[in-house]
Amino acid sequence: MSPRTSSRHSLRLRLERAAAKLILGLAFLGPVACAMTPDRLPPPDRQFYHTLPSAEDKAKFLKLKETERQPFLEQKGLWARWMELPPEEREAAKRGEVKAGYREFTALMAWGAPADTQESKTPERTVKFYTFIRCTSGPRVGRWVASNLECDGTSSEVEVAVENGIITEVKYLN
Repeated sequence: MSPRTSSRHSLRLRLERAAAKLILGLAFLGPVACAMTPDRLPPPDRQFYHTLPSAEDKAKFLKLKETERQPFLEQKGLWARWMELPPEEREAAKRGEVKAGYREFTALMAWGAPADTQESKTPERTVKFYTFIRCTSGPRVGRWVASNLECDGTSSEVEVAVENGIITEVKYLN
């Protein structure tokens, strides 16, 4: 092997080792690094993000390492609400499915914060009506959003009626 070939071979080996170390390092840091945007959060963390009550909490949550997220959610009371759901409803929420008979928190975990909330009260009962908006075309197709303007395309709405914490009706409006 000539000195020139040996030098190139050595450089190639060093580059391959450096690339391997970088890849291993990124693989190790990936799950524990902060998310920066909600879209980069894994389920169900992404769903939890959308149930957080304030912009400040959401900003903090994105900066947390994966190992710090559950204690944060426990402190906010959201982890307990999640664990109170039957396993069937937790799985349905992860798939984005909601139906009558499920608990209110299932809808929030499945579809995020509602775009609108109305309440109807009578002396005998109180019913909350949540409106959820989903993008049906455009760059955010399939995403649940706070306003149809966020879709940059078409959208559909779903109205969910909730009484005593239980979903009583799910209406697909368009």
